[in-house]
Amino acid sequence: MLEIGYTNEYEVRYESYPFPDQLGFSVLYLSDLHVNRYSSTLIDNLEVSIDRLNPSVVLLGGDYIDSKGGIKHFQKLLAFLSQRSHVFAIAGNHDYFFGINAIQKMVEDQGIIWLEGKSYEIEVNGLKVQVTNEVSGNVSINTPIRILCVHHPIDPDQIQDKYHLVFAGHLHGCQVVLWETEKGLYPGKWFYRRNFLKASRKNSLYLISKGLGDTLPIRYNCKKDILLVTIGNPVLL
Repeated sequence: MLEIGYTNEYEVRYESYPFPDQLGFSVLYLSDLHVNRYSSTLIDNLEVSIDRLNPSVVLLGGDYIDSKGGIKHFQKLLAFLSQRSHVFAIAGNHDYFFGINAIQKMVEDQGIIWLEGKSYEIEVNGLKVQVTNEVSGNVSINTPIRILCVHHPIDPDQIQDKYHLVFAGHLHGCQVVLWETEKGLYPGKWFYRRNFLKASRKNSLYLISKGLGDTLPIRYNCKKDILLVTIGNPVLL
């Protein structure tokens, strides 16, 4: 399917991570919003989806604003998310172009945790969970669930047995997909070897989002997405 222009449609990619005898909770990853003055409907739709999915943890994966006209829409989303517990945000490469200090201030002004270069331990449904942006940082091996949130995809072999869940974005699926295999999305995989949707390494589940927006708004057979992972027993939606 060909998409041209600032469309507001996206899919929810559902995944699960088994965890014996654990009351289920869920993690939602949103990345690459690239909001601009045309993004009002996208933000409204995201708020509806988040209310419906009701995730326990929300991770924002970077690349938030493409133009000044998008500031009010991003701030609206942040204000909405500020009503939830356990919301974290990291930076993407475009955030440095726009102004990383301004982005961080917008996030922190709403009480959302700026995770860039940091690690936090939280408790969800009685289970300790480590949420980090540090690929090579120290992990708490006694923490039952460890989650890594990054913007740029990393080598899957860096994370096996270190993190249970890994989320990344940045590549947008390369926006044009002519065919897909279990190895990745083509032809983009020829140019970016990590242009895939999902990988597993021992006890690690690694997911890469196709994002929610594009600076150049053209896609073919590459649906925008958000990622929802249920850990433990299924969460009824």
